[in-house]
Amino acid sequence: MHIRHSYKHYLPELMIYIAVWVIVFLAPVVGNFFDLLSGKATSMYWGGIFVLWLDILPFFLLFLLNERVLLPRLFLRQKVALYVVSVIVVSVVVFSAWGAFSTMRFFREREIELRMRKFPDSREHSGPGEHLFSDNPPAMMNSGVQEKNPEARFPDSIDQKKLKRIGFPHPPFGRDMPFFLILFRGPFFGRMLIALLMFSFNIAVKLFFKSLRDQELMKEMERNKLQSELDYLKYQINPHFFMNTLNNIHALVDLDTEKAKQTIVELSRLMRYVLYESNNRTILLAKEVQFLQHYVELMRIRYTHKVRVDISMPQDTGNIQVPPLLFISFVENAFKHGISYQRPSFVAVDMHLENDKVVFHCSNSNFGNSDDQHHGIGLENIRKRLHLLFEDHYSLSIKETTECFDVLLSVPVVA
Repeated sequence: MHIRHSYKHYLPELMIYIAVWVIVFLAPVVGNFFDLLSGKATSMYWGGIFVLWLDILPFFLLFLLNERVLLPRLFLRQKVALYVVSVIVVSVVVFSAWGAFSTMRFFREREIELRMRKFPDSREHSGPGEHLFSDNPPAMMNSGVQEKNPEARFPDSIDQKKLKRIGFPHPPFGRDMPFFLILFRGPFFGRMLIALLMFSFNIAVKLFFKSLRDQELMKEMERNKLQSELDYLKYQINPHFFMNTLNNIHALVDLDTEKAKQTIVELSRLMRYVLYESNNRTILLAKEVQFLQHYVELMRIRYTHKVRVDISMPQDTGNIQVPPLLFISFVENAFKHGISYQRPSFVAVDMHLENDKVVFHCSNSNFGNSDDQHHGIGLENIRKRLHLLFEDHYSLSIKETTECFDVLLSVPVVA
């Protein structure tokens, strides 16, 4: 059985990924904004922010490739070795390409810087994008304007050659760059380590939500299996019930034709209930009560006055619902095993509501054939149905004396 997950099952996982990447991409903007508030910067340094976004971009591309291709097609299909090799190869290719791009970007920056130092007036004639990667923000590049805080822009205490060697063309935010963004701009093996942590995080989140979806799938399969077992048990009850009823009608045909006709009418009412109502998972208690009353009246027609039949049912049941055909097996066994044509016999059926439960009590005469009643087909099925439907939230008590066989059942109701 295959159960497809809807989009909403993947929404929490997707929201986690979106939240993490939004935080990562907004961190440079937030860092520059706090520099403005503290006075360390005079304007938003969008050129430096764009540079950091370019440094983060390879990791984002690797994440998308891992999430959409490598994880579903390799890792989740138990191809772990191939997945590890693919992750390493793809990371090396992406970071190598990123390194080549960074080198070209670095030389382009130095070329612009040298040209601007050699020809200061060229600033006015430079293209709109030539200052994008410059060491100086645009707000500080107007000739004759003294920088208020040059230390925050380009601290002299930092070894520029060392920064270039480890992968920093220039420090866009000075010493106050968010600490985790520095990791995105580290050397090759440092970036590989960050990529490994990113892949591990992706795998952990993926497996966590996959386990939740698998648990939900197992519960759905168990519910379907439960419903199949209940249908099977219910369909076992129906033939058994009709077999006994038809035997009763057969016995009445030769003895009393009018009673046989009346019995057929009662049987048609029972069949209508079984065919059109019992397929529901639950049914109104009022309909179940009416079904039991029709069955008892059907049994009254068959037996003589020597058999005392007492029935007491609740009158106002409201919208209370119970599983269909839940009590009929007990009543059926009471008439089958508790009636004797030679000695006085009785069958007593009582049902009432008690708090949030339906209490059903059925007792009948005991003529020494209680073993058959204990192990009847219908009674065995009803035990299984009770366990499948209510688990441990019901009570069933069966007591036997020399004169009486007594059944007491209490089940929760569904309002």
